[in-house]
Amino acid sequence: MSFKLISQDLGIKMIVSGKTLQELFRAALKSIAFCLKPEVLKLKKKDFRERQKMKIEAVDINSLLVEFLSKILAQAEITGTVFVDISFKIFGENFLEGEIAGVKVDDFEQEIKDVSYEGVDIKRSPTNGLYETVLIFEI
Repeated sequence: MSFKLISQDLGIKMIVSGKTLQELFRAALKSIAFCLKPEVLKLKKKDFRERQKMKIEAVDINSLLVEFLSKILAQAEITGTVFVDISFKIFGENFLEGEIAGVKVDDFEQEIKDVSYEGVDIKRSPTNGLYETVLIFEI
């Protein structure tokens, strides 16, 4: 997986990574799905019947990631859906447009109240060339 749980004390702290910025955003989406309902990550793409269009603008790539994840959380709460994948139509340093896909669930195993801006600093690792950042989910 392209995300790793670091700690789970006052919040859930994850490291997410990807070869491209789109892969990093997809990994961040999967990290939320993992927290909400881990077993949905075992499902196949054909099982993701719930779809929703998404368009987000922000001041920079770090804010775009937080806004993206915050909108994912809001839609999960409103629709009872765990979103697991996104297909991007347009993707840039401060905007994205695409379609998220997921599956309806009866309940979430963990409630995430918010995505913190703290720790979000997308950088390319000099050792492995991957884009990486830290995410903190407030529980």
